[in-house]
Amino acid sequence: MDTLEKRRGQCRYIRHDKLFVQLRVSSEKVSSEKVDAVSVTLLCHSCDASINGLKIEADREMEINSPVELWLAFEGLEKKFYLHGRVCWCVASEEIAEFYQIGIELDEAHATDYADWIELLSCFSD
Repeated sequence: MDTLEKRRGQCRYIRHDKLFVQLRVSSEKVSSEKVDAVSVTLLCHSCDASINGLKIEADREMEINSPVELWLAFEGLEKKFYLHGRVCWCVASEEIAEFYQIGIELDEAHATDYADWIELLSCFSD
């Protein structure tokens, strides 16, 4: 994980917030039915956050470059953030069996709360 830690350019803020991740997965990973892709919604927890991304923990492995939609509630805030990104890395957790730590790179997608996200995390560095 050392090489992953070195790639981070922004300050990371340790978090443990609940979030829902909607992930599009190919049908062969879900069932034997003939469907191009399906969406799966997972309950996850954040480990840390920055302006450009999140490290989360989930009980499911996620494929690199998979697009994800995130609904994140920061503890102590009423606002929930809708964000979009992609999976940039995924490794088995060293602490919890059958869990994965996943890096999500956020993007500035239309109709998301990315601008509010930047404003919130910018306040942490003041």
